[in-house]
Amino acid sequence: MSGGPDVGATVVAAHPTLAEAWQPRTEAWLSRRPSPFAGTVGRPLFIGACPRSGTTLLRSMLNNHPDLAVPAETGFVIPLWIGRGGFGDLRAAENRRRLAEWIFDAPGRGGRRIRAGAFSREQAIERVVASQPTLGSVFATLFAMFAEAKGKPRWGDKRPAYSVYIDAIFALFPSAQFVNVVRDPRAAVASAVRLGWYGDEKGSAVASAVASWDAAVRRVDRFARRLRPDQLIDVRYEDMVRDPAATLQRVCDFCDLRGGDTIPTMIAGPRRGVFNEGWHDRLAEPISTAPIDSFRGDLEPRRVALVEHATGRELQRLGYVRAAPLEPRPADLKALRTHRRNRNVKWLRYALGEAKRRHVTHRHPVAAQPAEAS
Repeated sequence: MSGGPDVGATVVAAHPTLAEAWQPRTEAWLSRRPSPFAGTVGRPLFIGACPRSGTTLLRSMLNNHPDLAVPAETGFVIPLWIGRGGFGDLRAAENRRRLAEWIFDAPGRGGRRIRAGAFSREQAIERVVASQPTLGSVFATLFAMFAEAKGKPRWGDKRPAYSVYIDAIFALFPSAQFVNVVRDPRAAVASAVRLGWYGDEKGSAVASAVASWDAAVRRVDRFARRLRPDQLIDVRYEDMVRDPAATLQRVCDFCDLRGGDTIPTMIAGPRRGVFNEGWHDRLAEPISTAPIDSFRGDLEPRRVALVEHATGRELQRLGYVRAAPLEPRPADLKALRTHRRNRNVKWLRYALGEAKRRHVTHRHPVAAQPAEAS
């Protein structure tokens, strides 16, 4: 749970790199008045984070709630958001059909996953064609179809990259609620590097993974200035594995889901989904606190020092305690500067492209509309 201003004052005895108190948002932010959507029934729920931060575990437990369906990761939201201009004005039914065919006719886009064995390709396409004529409405139709297949009234979605594209999520779904999962950057980096996601050269891989963690945290922090406490909640991975019941109760309270007696089933129920070998090996096991400190055996002290150097202010604010009394190597610092610069360039290109899409090539509305709207 978020703590007061004395961040880091109490260190968890079993985990000396973890502080009990943390404060991801200021008291002024937490005191903001509710958004215009507070109290709306069935708001879309999205989960985002830096990769390797526990979103799959959280998604699996939330998917066990009797009223909420959250599919395993799909691959169409962000590509369609960026490439939406290529499908033209969605007020034309033929354009909605082309978009639906793009989703359902290629592997890796999540079409089969969304149909969940309950709808044929043709039925799913017709549902999209019949949806309201905005991209957000098309997405809402798809996720509602998944929830319907599971016999649940409400849907959510998870993808770590939603933290970086949080602006897109709220443009598509103004009433959305967002769960921002935070994990110790040393552990998230160690996990990603162990899987080989950022290359084989360890110094460069660590620097690239740090830049990824940093980008996810900063994008959410920046966009949070526009949000209210009923739109965004911060969940710390370490708290989730230490006390999953309390964490799930916080999330249920945030998004107006039943908690209480449903919580044990959410934790102990089968964690369904499509899980990658090597990535999600622990998901079938009881929840463990072992990953909290596992970075100590995965990252040598100089690399830990690089992560701590790169994330210093955020490290303390989010309740993590320094572990390496060393300075990072000059070569590692150089690699960090390079990867940060590359990510900044990539983001600038996205931002410029988005400005062009909004004002020149695709000025049509994108926000989801109520099903009964004309």
